[in-house]
Amino acid sequence: MKVDARIEATRRRLHEAILRLTARKDVSTISVAELAREAGIDRSTFYAHAASPVDVLRSALSEDLDPLRVEADELVDGTPDAFADAGRMLNARLIDHLERYEAVYADRASGRPSSALHTVLSDHVRTSLELVLGHLADLGTGRAQTGTELDRSYLAAFIAHGIVGAISVWLNTPAPRDPRQLEAVLDLVYSSWLLPGAQSPR
Repeated sequence: MKVDARIEATRRRLHEAILRLTARKDVSTISVAELAREAGIDRSTFYAHAASPVDVLRSALSEDLDPLRVEADELVDGTPDAFADAGRMLNARLIDHLERYEAVYADRASGRPSSALHTVLSDHVRTSLELVLGHLADLGTGRAQTGTELDRSYLAAFIAHGIVGAISVWLNTPAPRDPRQLEAVLDLVYSSWLLPGAQSPR
């Protein structure tokens, strides 16, 4: 289904506006009126596209994040090492995303994680892990081979919040930061604990 050009243009303006604003301030402090003004639209037009500035930020960042999940999913062939390799590729791409959108995610002024980490990135990581665990359950391998879908959701949420915590520490480390430090931590997700039979992270 083809999207109306005017709708797409407004969506693009909203995405560009929210990225500019969140590079200067936390998304939790941005009002609908402020975002609409930055995008050059009125409030009624805004609400035709989103319910809140957080929704707009999630949409904007998902354009960059969602292809990572799709690509990783396509690389998996069902073996533990394939999952581990796909996971490492996803981690490397995630770090690249973090570096490109550092201004959105880092909040050095307060020393606390930005809302974007919890409202957008943690959701992305959690849903990605739920897909991985679902694949493992279907194959009857890994930690996901036993338990219910709800059990896998708990596990995915547990791991995702740990990942976001590690990312928060890394982002608040004074520059120059070494991406290999974060990558080494993220690779632990795909260790033999989660994927028996997988090679140790390289």
